[in-house]
Amino acid sequence: MTRKTNPIQTQKRASQTRIVPFTQRATHLFLPKPALSFTIFRKDIDYLGGKTMQSFAKKIITLTLSVLFICLAAAANDDNNVGSKKVPLKDRPSDVKGAAENQALMVGVSEVNITPPVGTPMAGGFQPRFSIGVQDPLFVKAIVLESEGKRLAYVILDLIALGREDGDRCVEKASRLSGIPADSIVWACTHTHTGPYTGPIFGLEESGIDKQWLASLPDAFARAVAEADTRKKPASMSVMRSFVVGIADNRRITFKNGRAINTWNLAAAGEDLGQSVGSEGPVDPELGILAFDDTKGRLLAVLFQYTLHTNLNFGKYLSADYPGVVYAKLRERFGPNTVTLFVPGACANINSWGYSYRQVGETISAAIIAKLDKRKPIAGAVKLASLKRDIDIEYRDLSADQEERIKAAFFAEKDRDVFRRELEVMRKQGFTKARTVLQAWRIGDVGFASLPGELFVEWGLKIKRESPFTWTFPVTLAGDYQGYLVTEEAWKAGGYESLIARSAKPAPAAVAEMSDAALAMLNEIYAPAK
Repeated sequence: MTRKTNPIQTQKRASQTRIVPFTQRATHLFLPKPALSFTIFRKDIDYLGGKTMQSFAKKIITLTLSVLFICLAAAANDDNNVGSKKVPLKDRPSDVKGAAENQALMVGVSEVNITPPVGTPMAGGFQPRFSIGVQDPLFVKAIVLESEGKRLAYVILDLIALGREDGDRCVEKASRLSGIPADSIVWACTHTHTGPYTGPIFGLEESGIDKQWLASLPDAFARAVAEADTRKKPASMSVMRSFVVGIADNRRITFKNGRAINTWNLAAAGEDLGQSVGSEGPVDPELGILAFDDTKGRLLAVLFQYTLHTNLNFGKYLSADYPGVVYAKLRERFGPNTVTLFVPGACANINSWGYSYRQVGETISAAIIAKLDKRKPIAGAVKLASLKRDIDIEYRDLSADQEERIKAAFFAEKDRDVFRRELEVMRKQGFTKARTVLQAWRIGDVGFASLPGELFVEWGLKIKRESPFTWTFPVTLAGDYQGYLVTEEAWKAGGYESLIARSAKPAPAAVAEMSDAALAMLNEIYAPAK
C-alpha cells in the first residue's frame, strides 16, 4: 500500500535535515561522549520548534546551543590538565594566569639525555669506578628566555665538570643552530660524582675517556638550546626563596694549631692535633627558586639554586645525584612537561653527612613545592642581560714542596700517591697561569655570577652581600673548570682543597681577583650605560 505524503511536512523535514547533520558533526567532533545527551536535547528543541517557530529562528537557536555546548566541553577538557596529567584545581594557584601582566616574556625549555653506556668509568674519586647500571639518567637541559628583543639561554649538564675547550665547542654549535649570540649562552655542571669523566684527572688519563661520547656532547647541547628556543611561548615569572636547614655542613674542621682537616679524615687525625675550635666557615641554607608559567598557569620550568656538593650518591650506578631526585619529584607533582634546572651554588666546602642523596633530594623538593604552590607572577617587564669576559689567573706555586701538606691532610698512603702524581703532571705541563672565563647574567631583578670552578661558600656569600641586585645567586662550575677556588685562610690551613692538583689550580689571590671581577660585572649589567 502506497503511503501519501504531506508536501508541507516533507518541506519541514528537508529543512531539518539540512541543519541537523552539521550540528551533529560539530558536536560529535569536539565533545566527549557524555555530551551526547546535549545532542538529544538539541534535537528535542528542534522538533518542538518546527511546530511553533519560523525556520530562520529555529536555525539560530539550534546553532547557538551547539556552539555553547562545544565551548563548555572544551573548557572542561582543558582546564584541569598539566601536560597529560590531571591535577586537582586546588593544586593550581588561582593567581597564576601566565603572561597577563607580562606579555613580553617568552620561555622555552628542553632536555636531552646524555647518559653514557653502562661500563663507563665514573669520575669523582681518586680512582675510576666502572658503572654497572643507571640509577637515574643524565641530561643536558636548556631554558631560553626572550624579552624586550633579547634572548638568553641557561644550560645545565649532569656532569662533574667541563673544560673551557669542550664548553666553547658546545656554545659555538648552539649559537649557530639557534642564532642566540654566544655571549648570551651560559652553562654550568651539576658536579655529580656518578657521571663520566670529561677530562684527565686522578688516575684516569686521556686514554681512559670515552672520546666518542664526549664528541657527541656539542650536538646534544646545541639540540637542547635550539629546541628550547623553538618552543618559546608567552610566560610569566615568579621569584621565591626558602631555607633548607640541617642537611648541609661545612666539611672543614679547624684546630688550635691553625690546621684544618676534612671531615672524612678526622678519624685518621686522632688526638695529636689537639682540640678542635669548630667548623672553618659557614653554610648557606638559602634555596633560590624561579618559576615560569604559561598563560594558562601551567608550570613550564623551575630554576633552583642550592649550596651543597653533589657527591652524595657515591656508588657504582650512573646518577644525577640529588638534583635528579628534585627533577623527578617536581615532574611527578606538576606534570611531565615541567622541566627543572639546577643552579649549583658555592658548594666547594659544603657536604652532607648522614643523609642519602634521595633524602636530600626529597627534602629540597618538598621546600620547592611548598613555595610553588603559593607562587605569584611578578608584574612588569623582565629584563635580560648577559656579560662574558676572559680573565688571566695565576696558578699555585708548583715549585713548592707539597710533601708536608699532603701528610698533614691525613690521607691514606695510597691516596697520598695520587697527589704526588698530580703535582708531577702539572710540573711537566709547565703551566703557571691560565686564561679562563667569567659570566654575569640577569633574569629580571635576579643576578647570577658564574665562576669557573668549585667556589668556596665564603666567596659565594661575599658576592651575595655586595651585589647590587635584589637577589643574587653565585653559580659554580660554570664556563670552565679550574678546580677549587679557595680562600687565603683555607690555603694556609691546608686540607684536601688546598693541595696542588689538576682539581685545585688557582692561587687564592687569583680567586679574589675573579670574585671582584664578577661583582664588577654584576654592577655593569645592573646599571648599563645609557
